[in-house]
Amino acid sequence: MAVEVPMPRLSDTMEQGTVARWVKQEGDRVVAGDVIAEIDTDKATMELTAYEDGVLLKILVGEGESAELGTPIALIGAEGEEVPETTAGGNGPSQTAPRDDEPDEPGEPEPDGDEPTRPEEPEPPAQEADAGVGDGVRASPIARRIAAESGLDLRELAGEGSGPDGRIVKVDVERALEQGGAGRAASKPAIAEGTASRGRPPSDDDEIVEATPMLRAVARRMSESKANVPHFYLDAEIDMGRALELREELNQALADDGEKISINDLVVRAAALALVENPKFHRSWHDGTFVLHKSAHVGIAVALDDGLIVPVLRSVEQKSLREIARESRDLAERARAGKLKQAEIEGGTFTVSNLGMFGIPSFSAVVNLPEPGILAVGATIKRAVVSDDAVQIRPIMTVTLSVDHRATSGAEGARLLASIKRLLEQPVLLLA
Repeated sequence: MAVEVPMPRLSDTMEQGTVARWVKQEGDRVVAGDVIAEIDTDKATMELTAYEDGVLLKILVGEGESAELGTPIALIGAEGEEVPETTAGGNGPSQTAPRDDEPDEPGEPEPDGDEPTRPEEPEPPAQEADAGVGDGVRASPIARRIAAESGLDLRELAGEGSGPDGRIVKVDVERALEQGGAGRAASKPAIAEGTASRGRPPSDDDEIVEATPMLRAVARRMSESKANVPHFYLDAEIDMGRALELREELNQALADDGEKISINDLVVRAAALALVENPKFHRSWHDGTFVLHKSAHVGIAVALDDGLIVPVLRSVEQKSLREIARESRDLAERARAGKLKQAEIEGGTFTVSNLGMFGIPSFSAVVNLPEPGILAVGATIKRAVVSDDAVQIRPIMTVTLSVDHRATSGAEGARLLASIKRLLEQPVLLLA
């Protein structure tokens, strides 16, 4: 009997996923544990593995299409097994509720008392009805959204879809808009609800690009953090002279092994040790309670070609600089390749965000909830400073600590920053 492959929860904030690529194709044999697809989530591209042995009988959600959590996206069964028409078509009585993006076919009989009751389909919004929703046209959610925003009647594309079973997908709508056929929009798609009124409408020279699930999630989480978290900020200037000398000495010793220690590795190690030294800072606010963190799980902000992701180094206070350098490099490389696992992007208790390599002297970062704070690291710049009543040229790095004021106080934030400064200005302590 065919088994449904549902859209899985691959991150803690995931609400839906998009099939980036089918690794296996219809008719391919699969073994439990085989990677069958790559799924774009709100955080990264994750691998979907099969839970059953068998043959990939049917792909229900095509590449580039999105589906809610739990929605069947494929069927796995025995070789030669007949594909259930009701499941493949998304309609008819079955043990699986209909996908919320596919309305019931007109004239479908009501289930009798022996059949499971299926939820009624809500009336589609007026703008979606104009785009062909609710009249039996099969289309993916993103295709419907683009069509609705563009004034495109999906009924004109019926039978032309390139998705499974002729389903209309994103690329079909975009192709139709480019061709400019009958019923197509005469103007550019509308900006997402609520944005057009706050800024200039798009001109003929503007391009509108659909945000990835990751970017939408980043925007949502950062908005929630700034709107709901009382931030405060603390700055410190750190003399990095001795830290740079230590780094140069370590890198010379590691040259034959092809390993290198970065400034960020030093900062991550210092932050972890400081967090353990300051337990009243190292805690998160959760519905009127404090969550006390025993180990420093430090997130490292990694810039992607189009987005941002924060892989997490576990128990950094227990790791050497060499281990931190190895793991940080590995996480960053796999982050850019979209190969991180869910556990590697969750559970952080603090984050380090470094823009120093771009020459940014200082900046303030937004707290990455539910963490209590984030350290923004600027460039190390040679400056004239007064030391022992004499002017000297020293490499100075400016850092800014952003803090959730619900989780801790200004005094505790100041103590944490003082600990980080002490550790970096006396870097031999990082080797202890």
